[in-house]
Amino acid sequence: MLPNISPRRKRQRGSALLEGALTLVVFISLFIGAIDLAQILMVHQAIVERVRFAARTTAVSCCNADSVKNLILYGRTSRPEDARAFYGLSSENITVTFSDQNTPDQRVGITVSGFRYTSVTPMMAGISGTGIPIRVSIPLEQP
Repeated sequence: MLPNISPRRKRQRGSALLEGALTLVVFISLFIGAIDLAQILMVHQAIVERVRFAARTTAVSCCNADSVKNLILYGRTSRPEDARAFYGLSSENITVTFSDQNTPDQRVGITVSGFRYTSVTPMMAGISGTGIPIRVSIPLEQP
């Protein structure tokens, strides 16, 4: 025979289950959102690192604008045959400028803007956003 459980005790068990479910939903949403934010930051930092590498390579070896774009997109100065661009970038996202040519103050400026990332959080899945523009300027070495 089952022991008698008071109605008050039954309500407490039901409320604990409901509170646990609500807490779990909030926790999982925050956890997945944190993963989504981490992915966005990782993509941004990877693109920053690629742009920094291209700027330093250009400062030392003085490439042309197309070579700089290829360095950012493909990791080499020429486009490979089976080319897939870095994180979905395209050459339209990249602007390369050379300023103060043939002077001691010559610089290369690289701007990457308009790149997109896609959210994977269940409540916002598939929503795309545009990343913060990345700008790098570095002096060119004198030959």
